[in-house]
Amino acid sequence: MIQSDYNSIEPLMSADRLFDMTGRVIVLLGGAGKMGQQFATVLANSGATAIIADLDKNRCKQLARELSEKTKKTIVGLGCDVNSESEIIELFQEVNSTFGKLDGTIYNVMAKPQGYYRSFEEYSSETWVGVINANLNGAFLGCRESLKYMKKGGSIVLTSSTYGVVGADQRIYENCSPASNIYGGTDSLSCPASYAASKSALIGLGKHLAASHGKNGIRVNTLTPGGVFDGQEETFHVEYIRRTPLGRMAVWSDYNGAILFMLSDASRYMTGSNIVVDGGWTAW
Repeated sequence: MIQSDYNSIEPLMSADRLFDMTGRVIVLLGGAGKMGQQFATVLANSGATAIIADLDKNRCKQLARELSEKTKKTIVGLGCDVNSESEIIELFQEVNSTFGKLDGTIYNVMAKPQGYYRSFEEYSSETWVGVINANLNGAFLGCRESLKYMKKGGSIVLTSSTYGVVGADQRIYENCSPASNIYGGTDSLSCPASYAASKSALIGLGKHLAASHGKNGIRVNTLTPGGVFDGQEETFHVEYIRRTPLGRMAVWSDYNGAILFMLSDASRYMTGSNIVVDGGWTAW
């Protein structure tokens, strides 16, 4: 798609028009998590039909009902295991069959299989593959299927991490205890290499797809969030905020502005970019 008539491009002069998502259909893979629920809510409040897709079908449907009642907007819940190629294919077929189009996809998955927090020297290949399959291979499948249905352009956002941009500062985990790890298991809180490898790969995937599909009016970008306060143990929290220029961790809603920007016409000339929203973590 080569633009030759620049006068036909609509000027975007008001906030209402910049961020208007009316009529757009957005799929959120990994949408049942706390961040996914935030994304679904802000997109629905801006006029989009938000489709929460995640492993537990019943939970997705329940969340969709609750968020629809809260927002008075259209939010749909569908089950999808991102480790299953057939389920991802079926998900996008169902979305297209039901709504007749697809305008945007967010891939927001973070797998934590058994042994996820184990040290690198003791990490099992099974755990490594489990993380890579969900965090990266699922993104490949989600993007591939999305591109089949984005006939008139669209926007794909892959959620990376600060640890996909810089190496993990292991000092913030030094005093963490297995007994205080709110995410469970027998290991203390840490950032495993499987997470860093998969999240950094998403940035490369996004750039590749942006370069190869821009001609079709499809934009592909990456959102890199910083850490969110989720009730982590105090030793970790103190070290994390000491490492952050803004002096606090994020709250879940801190990324709503970025995701709305990236899916809306406000970012219509942006593709292949990585938007970092981390309180300054990577600025040191």
